[in-house]
Amino acid sequence: KMAAALSVTAPGPEAAGPEAPVPGLGRAPEEALPPLDPAEVRSRLARSARQFRNRRKLLIRGLPADVSNQEVHDLLSDYKLKYCFVDKCKGTAFVTLLNRDQAEAAIAKLHRSRLRERELSVQLQSTDALLCIANLPQLLTQQQFEELVRPFGNLERCFLVYSPKTGHSKGYGFVEYMKKDAAARAKLELLGKQLGTRTLYVHWMDANHLTAELLHSKCLCVDKLPHSYSDLEELRRVFSAAGAPAFCQLAYGQDGQLKGFAVLEYESPELAELVQEATDGFPLAGNHVRVSFCAPGPPGRSMLAALTAAQAMALNRGKGLLPEPSLLQILSSLGNPASLQLLLAPLLHSGKQGKEGAPRSAAAAWQQAIPCLWNVPPAGILGAAPSVPLVSNPALATALLQLVLQHQSQQRPGILGEPPLSSRPRGAPAQPPGPILSELPSG
Repeated sequence: KMAAALSVTAPGPEAAGPEAPVPGLGRAPEEALPPLDPAEVRSRLARSARQFRNRRKLLIRGLPADVSNQEVHDLLSDYKLKYCFVDKCKGTAFVTLLNRDQAEAAIAKLHRSRLRERELSVQLQSTDALLCIANLPQLLTQQQFEELVRPFGNLERCFLVYSPKTGHSKGYGFVEYMKKDAAARAKLELLGKQLGTRTLYVHWMDANHLTAELLHSKCLCVDKLPHSYSDLEELRRVFSAAGAPAFCQLAYGQDGQLKGFAVLEYESPELAELVQEATDGFPLAGNHVRVSFCAPGPPGRSMLAALTAAQAMALNRGKGLLPEPSLLQILSSLGNPASLQLLLAPLLHSGKQGKEGAPRSAAAAWQQAIPCLWNVPPAGILGAAPSVPLVSNPALATALLQLVLQHQSQQRPGILGEPPLSSRPRGAPAQPPGPILSELPSG
């Protein structure tokens, strides 16, 4: 269970402490954002708005059970049809038109219309393949964002969210894939991924509950705090320059240790933007902190938990579920007869002659036996394969060969069927042989 510091969930009386940050005073933001031409600001905002509204997929319900594809095509003959799938069993059709304008026109014309005396329902499809990717560099361009998300599947919508005031990216964007499995792959690969000095956070979004107003986040993430920093009241005072946060809390891990960042939630996106502009790069406790927008939607408390989990995942990227085995563990495992027979089978027959008729050396036999440890595949679910310099160590190879041969001789039964030597106490007489065939009782 994650430990957490006491949170400040409501404004309180201001106590004496460091002065509130003044925009530009002592700040050293990680990214210097130059002023943009007003035309560029309008262009960015317009493109983002078009992409956000560009929902062009329709769901048609109430079709006759024997409806044909041609009937559905004729029904939509006034529009440019990009995709159409008819499910006759359910009387539904999944349709993709050219753009949002055509989708809205089709809904206005066909919803509650009739096809062969059956009333139709025409609505926008709900999507389950929409992701929000946050903690992006603010200087990341739309093209670079598309390049980041395109490898996982075909894109339906893809856009960054910009500040209406400055036109700069808020450091997060949305991507909708054609298929949910592509979105799932993207989430798996991008969550916790390092992009420059930032760790990406990815979460699912409900398109039906996402409005133009809800595109803008009310939560801020303050990171690059010293890991020893625990003064929650000072943090709250510093980040009350434009207005006190409704939620303010430092992040703690499952081990109870501070994680070096905090989450704050404000009453409105506009207030959050004012605070972000005034405090990004502000000196606090010896560090210039980085202040970024969180993904929109979740409240501050939920966002804190999600970011803590994302940070833990980032630290574990590339690691398996189990730690890498040590050399001692590998050698210990050789005591297992099955492991010996499987892993070192060539060593057990190293006395046989090679192609030239000459006996093979222990090192040569070892070179044949070791590929299953030497030519290992890349890291899998259990982690990276061990890097053990066994092949290049003839002394170790010889010692292991002696171990194998000794193990083999100890486990080999005698010609009369007595148990292995290793199972008898030292100095104990040999057990009498078992009955031979002529001594078996007659049945």
